[in-house]
Amino acid sequence: MMNELKYVYEVYQERSFSKAAKKLYITQPALSAMVKKAEMEIGQPIFDRSTIPLTLTDAGRYYIASAKKILFIQKNMTSYFQDLQHLQTGHLSIGGSSFFCTYILSKQVGRFQKRYPGITIDMVESNVQELKKRVADDTLNLIMETAFFENDHLKKYFCCYEDILLGVPAPFQINRGLEKYALSFRDICEKKNENPIFPAVPLQFFKDLPFLMLKEGNDLYYRGISICKNAGFNPRIAIKLDQILTAFYIACTGAGAVFIRASMPPYLPMTNQLIYYKLSDPLARREVYLAHKQGCYVTNAMAAFLKMSGAKDTQCCQEKKI
Repeated sequence: MMNELKYVYEVYQERSFSKAAKKLYITQPALSAMVKKAEMEIGQPIFDRSTIPLTLTDAGRYYIASAKKILFIQKNMTSYFQDLQHLQTGHLSIGGSSFFCTYILSKQVGRFQKRYPGITIDMVESNVQELKKRVADDTLNLIMETAFFENDHLKKYFCCYEDILLGVPAPFQINRGLEKYALSFRDICEKKNENPIFPAVPLQFFKDLPFLMLKEGNDLYYRGISICKNAGFNPRIAIKLDQILTAFYIACTGAGAVFIRASMPPYLPMTNQLIYYKLSDPLARREVYLAHKQGCYVTNAMAAFLKMSGAKDTQCCQEKKI
């Protein structure tokens, strides 16, 4: 029964027999036979095969809801017995955005692997929606992100604060006369923007500029739009992009202003193509978290990674404040 259940669940996730078969490294006829066997056992069709992509029947929705619970329990049980090996064996899967995977998680994973060589590690680079989905589906143990909400059903661990700056192409005329607010690439690397005495720029100065924005679904898109609206204008969006690093490099060509992470410049080659400005809006500061599925079994590997990263349990922090 468990084999059929796993195969059915894979078809549900992929919404396709052919895609699921490739992922499972079996032939499509063999997978179809396994799903048919599961349907014969319950006496009902699980998938409506007349739709593209596949959809669930009423019986199928109940089957998948039950399968999620069964697979979740099985995963927790497997993790528990792996933990009896005291980090000699086990598995850890971690996900994040391109920026986090490249510059933050890569270093943390490297240190972790040296300390616990018996733990196999998978790293997944994706957008926040896909990361949340994969945590919910138990295909990722931990994710690093900024945009979490109460209805995400995630347990969060605070890592650090992150400031958002405005980067403006250096040749733009608007920079003349704003020297007292201007920060260079080196200034950001030296964290001069974090000095409370350093002034934040009135954002309305830039209301007529073209803006480069990340696409809808990204926290920085909604945050950037709101920061502009709070300053009294709607930004004129010239280009929408998937990744903040891409937006940064296009801004360096003079295409437009861009909201960037203050933590980015220290990892990048030095350039004087942008002038940076500190922002006063409360939305220009956000929290970075590591998170896992609420209620999941926290393995020794997960706990060790959280401890090594310095992440703090947000619930414990809130209880201490009370």
